[in-house]
Amino acid sequence: MSSIFAGIKTLKPMAVPVITKLCRLARIRELVNEMVIWREDNSDISPGLLIETLIICIFCGRKPLWKVQQFWAEQDLKNLFADVELSIDQLNDHAYGRALEKLAEVDLNSLISTVSLIMLEVHGLDISSIHLDTTSKSVQGLYEEAPYGNFEINKGHSKDLRPDLNQFKIGAAVQQNGQVVMGEILSGNKSDSKWNPEAVLKMKEFFDQKGYRDVVFVSDCALISTESLSNLIKEKVQFISRLPETFNLAKELKLQAWTQDSWHDVGVVSEANSKKASHYRTFPTRQKLDDRTYDFVVVHSSSLETQKEKTLQKRIEKQKEDLTKQSKTLAAKPFACEPDAQTALAAFIKAVHHKGFEIQGTVETSIIKSYAHRGRPRDGEEPTVTITYQAVASIGDIKSEFYQHLRNMESTFVLITNVKDRKIYDDKGILLEYKRQNSIETKFRFLKDPVYMGPIYLESPKRVYALGYVFILVLLLASYLEYRVRKELKEQNTAVKLPGNKSTDRPSVQTIMEVLGTIQIVVIQGQRYFPDNIDRQALDMVRWAGFNPEEIYLKPISSNA
Repeated sequence: MSSIFAGIKTLKPMAVPVITKLCRLARIRELVNEMVIWREDNSDISPGLLIETLIICIFCGRKPLWKVQQFWAEQDLKNLFADVELSIDQLNDHAYGRALEKLAEVDLNSLISTVSLIMLEVHGLDISSIHLDTTSKSVQGLYEEAPYGNFEINKGHSKDLRPDLNQFKIGAAVQQNGQVVMGEILSGNKSDSKWNPEAVLKMKEFFDQKGYRDVVFVSDCALISTESLSNLIKEKVQFISRLPETFNLAKELKLQAWTQDSWHDVGVVSEANSKKASHYRTFPTRQKLDDRTYDFVVVHSSSLETQKEKTLQKRIEKQKEDLTKQSKTLAAKPFACEPDAQTALAAFIKAVHHKGFEIQGTVETSIIKSYAHRGRPRDGEEPTVTITYQAVASIGDIKSEFYQHLRNMESTFVLITNVKDRKIYDDKGILLEYKRQNSIETKFRFLKDPVYMGPIYLESPKRVYALGYVFILVLLLASYLEYRVRKELKEQNTAVKLPGNKSTDRPSVQTIMEVLGTIQIVVIQGQRYFPDNIDRQALDMVRWAGFNPEEIYLKPISSNA
């Protein structure tokens, strides 16, 4: 029986053609095939093509990575990979596992850096500053086998709040526009304070060789220690970082700023310029630290002041509770003479005042009569009289001026730098550059979405190590997708419409992918069409990403970018 629907079918390519084109722009397949040792005459499918398809799969939201074939079964392989003979049977878990093992044996740091330089050139971008940070990725399993080289899956500080699981860490760096320029997979217990200085020195050497000189490296306080400062200065690294609170100088500079009260009003530095954005003031100064002179900027943040309010109040309540317990312990201690009780009370009052609390105290006398035997005293028997003294104190509220002092200290932080160009990097410029550190933290949110990996991917640290670099490539492409769309929206002075009658000209990767995820096509007798009811904004999103929807959705895609 013939069907009136014969020769008609629907496909849901979503964002797959867009991400495929980004992979081709980055030349990922080509680079992997050049670096990996493999025999073309003995392989059904190249390792580069497997890694490319794995990137697309992860990027486009295929979370259970043990059923990749199911993802590709719903896509039109002939249209996406028009230049190769590719069947769904070739895209199986075991093929991906073997490709990851081969990938692990090459210089993956070099792969990431090469891809990043290609994409910088494609987009006409340079490097003037680099921001770096780490995140963690939790995995199931015990991993009791030997580490892969220096890479070990183990427990460490979990940034995705799963301290019960083993993990590995991802270190990455972005340039001033937020584009990934470096990535590295680390053992789960690698500390930021060790990795940050090491990564900066390696990047300084690499980018110097590539002609990117005078780069300013920006990091959080994990970059700064007495030892790392010495190494950074020795290698002539320019940096901007936060001075850790463990340095006494941090507290001294804060006090100096509030005492002199000669702040520079910077205002709002948020690109979004939101009404809720923080208002900043700065206090620049030049000081010596470990016999070297640096520029410091004390920064006061209005939003930080608000954020710390509840935390500060809880801490004060806990301090008062602890002091009250100490006062009860002190009151229970008998002293043989009044001067000893007065001395103890004075010491306690001094300690309480030092913490900023009000206190009332007095020495009370206790007279205890006792007899040398049990029972009723004999007629005319005189009791033994013992006089003891107790230091009794009552804890009051924290002093208002001390509370304000604590608020001042909590709402300020100190930046340290040795940048040479003081015209660009005045105190406001230093703050602006440090605030861009948020760009790398924002990128990591994309990787925080859970990807449930099957046993074939997790059966050895070697495969996990290689898969980690695949995640970095996904992150790199995601940052460029976001950059391309935002740049086009700005140039066209338009915005993406969001639910709730809202709009934005700075959509996140997640928003972009959600819009692209609505794209469907209809195939009639082999001819591909967009349905009449397609979301027009989705097609606009393809154009904002820099591609022609008809070219990449309705026609075969070649391997050329």
